[in-house]
Parts: sequence; C-alpha cells; structure tokens
Amino acid sequence: METLKEALKIRKVECRVETPDTVYCGSPKDLLLAISEKELQMEVINKRLEFLFGDKRWDIEVG
Repeated sequence: METLKEALKIRKVECRVETPDTVYCGSPKDLLLAISEKELQMEVINKRLEFLFGDKRWDIEVG
C-alpha cells in the first residue's frame, strides 16, 4: 500500500487530507512540512481527484 508521504510527493495540485485526528488542506509541498511524520507514514485508504468550480483538488483519506 501507498503511504501518505508517497502520495503527497507525486501530487501537483491542492490536496485535502483527512487523518483520524485532523483534516489538512493545502499544497502537497506545504502539507509534507505541516503533517507529522507519524501521520505521513499512515496508509492511504482512499484518494480521488475532484473538480470544484473549475479547480482540481485531491481528496486523500488515511487510516
């Protein structure tokens, strides 16, 4: 399975990451710095690319 860290490294557009404790939003590069290493090692459960009002955003769920 893919870890959150691996998933964020290949993303280029805004992301919304939902962990068991918190929801994070921002650019993948900023999220790699803001999210704890423990949470970055969690496995991705679900991810999907959404189109909102002409903008793209990745929704990533970890557990």
